Amino acid sequence: MIADAAPHGHAKAGRWPHLRLRWGLVVVVALGAPALVTLLALTSVRTVVPGLLYVVAIILATAVGGRVGGLIAVVASAFPFFYFFASRYDRNELNAEGATALIVFVVAALFGSEVLGRERAARERAELAVRQSASALDAAARLQYVADALSTAHTPQEVLDAVLTEGVRAAEARGGLIATVSDDGEWLEVIASRGYDMKYIEPFLRFPVNGNFPLSEAVRTGEGVFIGSEAERDARYPELIGRSQPGHGLVCVPLVGERGTIGGLVFSFPTDQEFSPERRALKIALGRQAALALERARFSAAERTLRERLSFLGEATALLTSSLELDRTLERLTELAVPLLADWCTISMLVEETGEIEQVVVAHQDPERKRWAEEMREGSRTIRIDDEFDLTARVVRTAEPVFLREIPQELLDEAVRRDPNAARALKEISLRSAITVPLVSGERTFGALTLVSETRELQDSEFELAQELAARAAIAVENARLYREAERRAEAALALAHVGDGVVLLDRDGRVRFWNSAAAAITGIPEGDAVGRHPAEVVPKWEELTRLAELADAAAPERARPVTVPVETASGDRWVAVTGVAFDEGVVYALRDVSDEEALERARSDFVATASHELRTPLAAVYGAARTLRRTDIEIPEEQRDRFLEIIVSETERLTAIVSQILLAGQLEEGRVDVTPSATDLAPLAESVLESARLRAPDEIELRLEQNGDRTVALADEDKLRQVLVNLLDNAIKYSPDGGDVTVELNGGQGRVRLAVRDRGLGIPPGEQERIFEKFYRLDPALTRGVGGSGLGLFISRELVSRMGGSLTVRSQPGEGAAFVVDLPAA
Repeated sequence: MIADAAPHGHAKAGRWPHLRLRWGLVVVVALGAPALVTLLALTSVRTVVPGLLYVVAIILATAVGGRVGGLIAVVASAFPFFYFFASRYDRNELNAEGATALIVFVVAALFGSEVLGRERAARERAELAVRQSASALDAAARLQYVADALSTAHTPQEVLDAVLTEGVRAAEARGGLIATVSDDGEWLEVIASRGYDMKYIEPFLRFPVNGNFPLSEAVRTGEGVFIGSEAERDARYPELIGRSQPGHGLVCVPLVGERGTIGGLVFSFPTDQEFSPERRALKIALGRQAALALERARFSAAERTLRERLSFLGEATALLTSSLELDRTLERLTELAVPLLADWCTISMLVEETGEIEQVVVAHQDPERKRWAEEMREGSRTIRIDDEFDLTARVVRTAEPVFLREIPQELLDEAVRRDPNAARALKEISLRSAITVPLVSGERTFGALTLVSETRELQDSEFELAQELAARAAIAVENARLYREAERRAEAALALAHVGDGVVLLDRDGRVRFWNSAAAAITGIPEGDAVGRHPAEVVPKWEELTRLAELADAAAPERARPVTVPVETASGDRWVAVTGVAFDEGVVYALRDVSDEEALERARSDFVATASHELRTPLAAVYGAARTLRRTDIEIPEEQRDRFLEIIVSETERLTAIVSQILLAGQLEEGRVDVTPSATDLAPLAESVLESARLRAPDEIELRLEQNGDRTVALADEDKLRQVLVNLLDNAIKYSPDGGDVTVELNGGQGRVRLAVRDRGLGIPPGEQERIFEKFYRLDPALTRGVGGSGLGLFISRELVSRMGGSLTVRSQPGEGAAFVVDLPAA
């Protein structure tokens, strides 16, 4: 490869002196050796001796100059031989001895040149094979170095550093550059470079995929672009003339990951280049390695970020429930949000009596800047809830969050015009992105939480996290408010009657004196049944509900600890947050139904666990098979290689299906799935799906279609209904581990069309038959012999059928199989 990369100019410049030197040596040997033999004419040696020496001289000239050198030596030997040695017998006639000598001279030259030529050719072939083997070993070693460096890279930045150090070194390049495709697929954005002058890079930090540039072409076509010289580059891409760094050889290869092209990789060389097939293959292999490593690192980083944010929410929840001291809790909450979420975090509260909005806490990582912000707050103008311009006032007034990914300059200019202090503040800080979310309890908005970034754009994930944080902060604020109110006026029944949380007041004897409507709604016990009695008499789980709640005392209110516990009520299971305060006349309990928040948290945890498990398994299989295929230290049989490739394809298809299900579930919840019903004949549709299912079904499963003869044309979206039927058939096969019949039944009549999928598998317990349609819900593995899934198939199927105006139900008994029935309007 180093030879391939040698400059053409050097080769041409060094060739002519080398030729002159070689042919000079040939002439000297071809003429000089016979001349030395001719000196024997001064002696009286016999003719045979100089004849043999002339043959040696001819062979020597042939070894040095090949056939031409040998023939020159023949001429230089024949004349002196006949003149000085053969003349002793006859100067005027070519006798037999002289003719024989001439023939021997010519044969020696020709035979010697042929033998030496063959030997030289064989030696050159051997040297070429050695060079090629060394080149292949060198390429394999360099690829291994890159693979080792990438295998130890865990973050996207570490991957970039490895590619731009080991990758550039392996490619024998001067510099390298990496660009990734933007989210909309329209742009290439440079994320890392090495060995380039930044003044040439800055104009191309972002350029179009459809542009006439080498890297754009590589990404667009999925094939490498190899340019040997600057002149070739300028001829192919005239847009770069005068705009790019002067150079020579250039290589651009696409970064193709498991999910398609994610960007491109550039190598530049200090001299003009010739790219042999081996060198091209090496560059493409480097690009593939870099793409897979970068994709893996991004997924790992995303998973790590998700874990960190879930950990943050858990820490925030623990913090908010650890104390009812409102001011200190909010201050610690803002300190927790900085700098994880943003550079600044503030919480503002509405003073309901005056309608003013007061900033109660501000946080920044730098204590000096925090003190400066608090001083600025004292001199700032008063904000009222009816202020049409102020962002916080609008959020509190409308209870709608606001996300400014890029804060408009006109908004800052208007703030400066309205408040002179804003101009002073903007000289000290820069504002780039902001999020303001309301603090809401029930129907009441009592404040807002604001996050501000000075240097980067806040992302959608941080917007969602801010809303979750605000929901928990709102709970903490509300609990703290209740605590304060209970501490001041334990028997303020009129004020507490209308709060959204349940309030239970017990006297010294432990009997109920106050039981508001919210407490009645949470427990399912009317006020009339509870007042005057011990709560344990009317609420069977009362002791369990209050056992963990640590009562606050008037002398030590900081000991109050709100706890969240599950409660069984007549309307179902609920999660209730309980806070208890003891005072001279008794105890007051505040009950808050947090079932929705708990269900959301549980769903998020289930999603993370399910997605991590379902995605990690195929990823591990693909990665293991790919690593094995790339090994050069062992010989992999062809059938094993095919098996590994089948594993990669099948697991990639499985991974794609899982991701598609997750995306479709999200789209269904957001209402972004379009359903277009039309007249759809279910018979050919069912037969088509069954044919596909037979290809992957085990031999123990018999798939059949039954139809009662009625017209089965439904008003449905054919593609969406096909997806539903595929899901139902896959489930029927999967949950029939012992084999048996799986039947698709079609029936029509009375303006309806019914499609049923029946199996004789494991069956479903009656108590689980509605829950299996919930998002991410999966049966206990003990009931399914370890068979599992993502928990999305039936949720998606029911949602799609519902949007077509139909219904999806199930009938089943454990051990007797199940029947899933799709009921649709007839066309």
